[in-house]
Amino acid sequence: MAKILGIGNAVIDQVVLMEHYPQENSESRCISMTEQLGGNVLNSLTVLAQLGHQTDWMGTYTKDLMGQQLLTLMAQQGINAEPAQYIRQGKTPVSSVWIAQASASRTINHFRDLPELSFEHFARTEFESYDWLHFEARNTEALMGMLNLAKCFLTHQPISLEVEKDRPLLAELIPQASVLFFSKAYAQHLGFDQAETFLKQMHQQSPHAQMFCGWGSQGAYAISVDGKVFFEAATPHLTIVDTLGAGDTFNAGVIDALVRGHSTQEALTLATRLAEKKIQQKGLTKLFSNDHRVRLGNLNSLNAYKGNVIQPESLKHSVIVLKYKDTAKAYVNNCPHANVPLDSMYKVEIDPRALTLKCSVHDAYFNVSDGLCVAGPCHNQSLKAVPITIDDQGNIFLT
Repeated sequence: MAKILGIGNAVIDQVVLMEHYPQENSESRCISMTEQLGGNVLNSLTVLAQLGHQTDWMGTYTKDLMGQQLLTLMAQQGINAEPAQYIRQGKTPVSSVWIAQASASRTINHFRDLPELSFEHFARTEFESYDWLHFEARNTEALMGMLNLAKCFLTHQPISLEVEKDRPLLAELIPQASVLFFSKAYAQHLGFDQAETFLKQMHQQSPHAQMFCGWGSQGAYAISVDGKVFFEAATPHLTIVDTLGAGDTFNAGVIDALVRGHSTQEALTLATRLAEKKIQQKGLTKLFSNDHRVRLGNLNSLNAYKGNVIQPESLKHSVIVLKYKDTAKAYVNNCPHANVPLDSMYKVEIDPRALTLKCSVHDAYFNVSDGLCVAGPCHNQSLKAVPITIDDQGNIFLT
């Protein structure tokens, strides 16, 4: 599968489900309240990780409580945040999402007090190691330099750009991408009431790009490099549960289809069906599974130098998932010496040569292969193994 870098903002979505949207100056009780990963690019990466791709995220984050939760949620979804830029000051962005169950409508309020990704940080990226770069069209002044720099290093890798709303410099940015995602709102902002007319106009500005545009309940449109327009009608009479992230799921479906060698028309069809699958369920997880297994990530998301710590709802202790040769090992995240999490002080470090991991509290060393302590205060004691299974796409599940 492909190694994909997504560049965009990361957000904690606080999702409030209610029967009806409340009137102003009223009081009501919600049905549920949950917190989940948010941000357009992160949503797309969440879906792409489930499809078996290696997904890396680049954006900005800080280490307040919300920021730590954000990194944990990414690890749980198999998204690698190592390329991201750490910001010392600021707060993790939060979106309050109100969903009215009766109408399936949503209202979103954003809070952001964190600088955008800098060009200087982006410039240190090894672009040639990726098979696909996906950008969100924001922070446009810096984005212009990022796109130009990436194109200097890339030879054949596609660059996709999501254009959700009008921003400065878009006329200069759009021709830089080889795959473009447009929102219906952006097309209407430019005065177009038909997607086909809009795409034909955009094709004149960027004739080398494949373009896709969702059009709400009608379906979705696309235009190929040779100027052919395609339409995929929406399936009628679907039971709509949750539309949050549907467009991002569509974008992920297109990227996945094109990576696999499908045509523009085939990618449009596959992505439309995938987005429809998403709106019939709550959230973005378990899009491709009818069972209730607990997912611990994907083999592609594991790093040879550190472990991923996951907290399944069904377990008392968190689980540390480790790369071991061409497979994975999982252990209860608890040091037998001090009865504390292995990552209490800092991230668990792995020696890729000795294939050992080190407890951050008292420097006990454990074999990655079997969890046995080979040096330190709990010598010859072992970590408790967690049984896992790995499917054909590299997804790791609790057994």
